[in-house]
Amino acid sequence: MPTVTIIVCAISLFSSFPIDSIIVNSYPNEKTIEKSSGLELTAEDVIDKYLQAIGGKTRIKSIVDRSTTMSGNVMGKKLSIIIQQKTPNKLKQEIDTGTIKQVIIFNGIQGVMILGEEQSSLEGNELAKLKIEAQMNFLLNPELYGVKTEMVGIEIIDSVQCYNISMRMEDSTEWNQYYEVESGLKIKEIKSIKTPQGLFKQESLFSDYREVDRLKYPFKITQTLGAQTIDLTVEKIETNTGLQDILFEIPE
Repeated sequence: MPTVTIIVCAISLFSSFPIDSIIVNSYPNEKTIEKSSGLELTAEDVIDKYLQAIGGKTRIKSIVDRSTTMSGNVMGKKLSIIIQQKTPNKLKQEIDTGTIKQVIIFNGIQGVMILGEEQSSLEGNELAKLKIEAQMNFLLNPELYGVKTEMVGIEIIDSVQCYNISMRMEDSTEWNQYYEVESGLKIKEIKSIKTPQGLFKQESLFSDYREVDRLKYPFKITQTLGAQTIDLTVEKIETNTGLQDILFEIPE
């Protein structure tokens, strides 16, 4: 069975898009957190401010499907990525490097990865993560999916004050999201990624927020895992186009 390393490209408003990596190396996590004394805001307050900043909960709930097209490069190779989601938790992702095509499908219960002519089931922790990644409305109620949120403090990122919110899954996997104090927008995320080479930290940076159908999305994403950096540009986002369930069916 091929080894799967899910790397998250979180351009989604409510969850993160899983993107599979081919090259994995070590990554030093050297950021320092400045805890604020007397900080009264809770993690829920910060997330609510973010949801309001990108368009509001009512508009978020009105999105029943979304298709995202991205382009980028990694290690000198061009990538094209198409991610399709349908509420509540269906997902299909295609990554094409020209020589390698990888597809990840989650039908709401089962997940598979197709690499070339080989197909393998996603199981254990990877399936548990994918179930959360596929949730379009994840941030509306993280605890509904067994994720605990906690306010850690404030970190200065590129001279900008950001709230650091810790999210912990039931298996103790933890990731941190960083929301700009002034605007409320998410500008960074750090996740623990388990690979055959060990546990590493994957960093994602988000910028160039633009409005699509009255919701804001980051159109620039940079991900780092070890020596690998992926620069992604969102080419197009379409919502409520009537994606059919057959699109998310797992091949026999």
